[in-house]
Amino acid sequence: MAYTSEDMRLMGGVPGQQLFLYRSEDAISTVTAGGYFDEAVDDYTLDTGDIIIACTGINRAEAVDMVVATNTDGSVSVVSST
Repeated sequence: MAYTSEDMRLMGGVPGQQLFLYRSEDAISTVTAGGYFDEAVDDYTLDTGDIIIACTGINRAEAVDMVVATNTDGSVSVVSST
């Protein structure tokens, strides 16, 4: 699977201080892979410092992780807080 904008919801904030909820059946290791959220730069102006609450795995309920984004010229990486 891969990132889809329909699985992401902006909860509030401004670029660099946004909070998102992302639900996917992808494993957290897939979601935290470099480039996974690249399209979210255009979809949601995802930027460095934005926080994503990721509900991942089977039925989108296997794990909940909080990740922080870093946007380097449109290439996004995320770091899990766990």
